[in-house]
Amino acid sequence: MLINYLKQIPIFAHLKDSQLKAIASQCKKVMIRKGSVIFHKTDMSTDLYIVDAGRLKAMLSDEEGDEIVLAYFDKGAFFGELSLLDGKGRSATIVADSDSELSVLSQADFLELLNKDPKISIALMTTLVERLRKADEKIESLAFQEVSERLIRALLDGAKHDDSGGTGLLKRGKLTHKELSGMIGSSREAVSKCMKLLATSGIVKESGGHLLIAENALDLIKRRPSI
Repeated sequence: MLINYLKQIPIFAHLKDSQLKAIASQCKKVMIRKGSVIFHKTDMSTDLYIVDAGRLKAMLSDEEGDEIVLAYFDKGAFFGELSLLDGKGRSATIVADSDSELSVLSQADFLELLNKDPKISIALMTTLVERLRKADEKIESLAFQEVSERLIRALLDGAKHDDSGGTGLLKRGKLTHKELSGMIGSSREAVSKCMKLLATSGIVKESGGHLLIAENALDLIKRRPSI
């Protein structure tokens, strides 16, 4: 039921069932196929999107087709808040990274919620600050970190302990070199070269459609300047 789901979203977690029911009635459900564009950078739209299922990514691209991924949005996340608040064009392109389901809330309905309940504004600001901190970290990594360190950090982000236990390895879903290059702001050629070196060194390896990464991967690459 949508009300129970809305309770799990931080900006709505404190609301009463009657308030959640009102929000649910205002949301429009949208089914999105993998690869579909929700909106393009500079598009003039102001809706807020809540991810009910699936995964989407915020990205920028140039005329040659090179991409950089700014963020991923999984179940429970929301996006579109910048244009919703300032009314200006979208700051990035949003693409479905898998088949997804979204709840869409109009600017007018959301702003009415903010006026009625200031706690939503505080929760929204907390999320915006978290995203700003992540953006600062990404800028810092692009400016000061080598490709290998950026690549390892991207692989470790979202990785989980290997089910076999005691291996010292973390596991995550396999990514293409194009996806990885977009995540770290590098070329596919540089990523391919780095992944080959990481595999040769035993820091990263493929297994059963997954990537296995050494828990101490960051320490290992710092000891091996050639990577």
